[in-house]
Amino acid sequence: MNIDEKNSIKKRKLEKSPQKVQSGSLVVSTRQKGNPLLASLRNVPYTFSEEILADYQIGASTVCLFLSIAYHRLHPNYIYDRLKSITGVGSLRVLLVQVDVPDSASYLEELSRVAILSSCSLVLAWSETEAARYVEAFKIYENKPADMLQGRKDSSYLGTINRFLTSIKGVNKTDVARLRDRYGTVKAIAGASNESLSAVPGIGPKKAAKIHQTFNRPFKSLDPFR
Repeated sequence: MNIDEKNSIKKRKLEKSPQKVQSGSLVVSTRQKGNPLLASLRNVPYTFSEEILADYQIGASTVCLFLSIAYHRLHPNYIYDRLKSITGVGSLRVLLVQVDVPDSASYLEELSRVAILSSCSLVLAWSETEAARYVEAFKIYENKPADMLQGRKDSSYLGTINRFLTSIKGVNKTDVARLRDRYGTVKAIAGASNESLSAVPGIGPKKAAKIHQTFNRPFKSLDPFR
C-alpha cells in the first residue's frame, strides 16, 4: 500500500468519524513535535495524534496546516504535498504561515495563489507566539457566532470623531481629546491653521502638518479623462 492509499484511508475515517475529535482539546499531529509554536500554546489543552492528516485539528470540520517560510525555502514541494493530503477534509481549511525571512514577498505571492487554488484560508503570523495565538483563537471561537469576533463600535458622536481623527497617522485618542477641548468641533479643527494646531499640547508640528493636510488636500477627480 503506497502513501496516497494510506492517506485516502485516513481521510475517509476522519470524514466518517468526526466525533473522534475531542471538543475540548486541540488535536495536534505528531509531525508538529518540536515546533516552537507549541511552547506558546497556553490557553487551550492539546493532545497529540498520529491519525490526523492536518497539523492541527481544530474541531470536527476545521483543520490547519502550519508552514514557516524559512522551511518553505528549503523544501518548496512540502506544502504542495501536505495540501494535497487534506483535500476534502473538513469544511474549513487554514494555511497558517509564519513569515520568518526578510525578503518574503515572492513566497507570500506564491502561497496566496496556492491557498486560493486549494480552497484554504491563508493566515500570516510574524512569530511563533503570534501563530500560537491564532491557533488558540481558532479553537476558542470554534463554535462561536461570527459577531463574537467583531469589536464593539462606539456609534456616538464622540466615538465617530475619535475614529475619524485617529485614522490620521500618528494621532491618538489623547490628541483627539485635546483638539476637542481647544476647538470644540471638527469644523473648527478643519479650519485651524498649521501654527494653531502645533500650539495644542502634545500635537507638535509633525502631527499638525498631517492633520492640516488631511483637511486641505484636494479630492482626486473621479473622471478618468480629466
